[in-house]
Amino acid sequence: MDELTIAFAISEAESLELDYLLWEVLWKPLGLPRDFRGSLNLDGECLELVVKADGRIVGGLVAHWMDDSEVEIRHIALEPEVQNQGVGRRVVTSLISTVSGQGCVRIQTIARSTSVGFFRKLGFTISRGKPPEHSDFKKHGITFVLMERDVEQPGQGDPSKTAAPSG
Repeated sequence: MDELTIAFAISEAESLELDYLLWEVLWKPLGLPRDFRGSLNLDGECLELVVKADGRIVGGLVAHWMDDSEVEIRHIALEPEVQNQGVGRRVVTSLISTVSGQGCVRIQTIARSTSVGFFRKLGFTISRGKPPEHSDFKKHGITFVLMERDVEQPGQGDPSKTAAPSG
């Protein structure tokens, strides 16, 4: 496999390929319909990062600007062949680096309970509030946790710990 690249989706075709990957990895195993992502959409500018290897999308992240200073990570998915290799960390740090230069001071997510450890390693903490419940997830034993982290602005902290999308 060639080196992985992380970049924003630049075409409708890439967005559609990411959408299919999200369904294959996150929702199809639960028996959810192909158009399930549409039921979870938010208002606000959507950010889609894609991870490519050998010219095909093998992972990605979807986030939304909630307001001028806050972004919410909505979905992260990786093909099994690139899981547990630091790719998820790289795509999240790419998002953090990018939005910090655009005035974002906080990132939040509604993490699956199985992903809490992943987000903690990236500096997220459990936040106050009651996470949403969804019957389609609950019947599979999937619960959610609200998490957040502050975003250092350019010139603060160690810039070597984050990198902008490449490719």
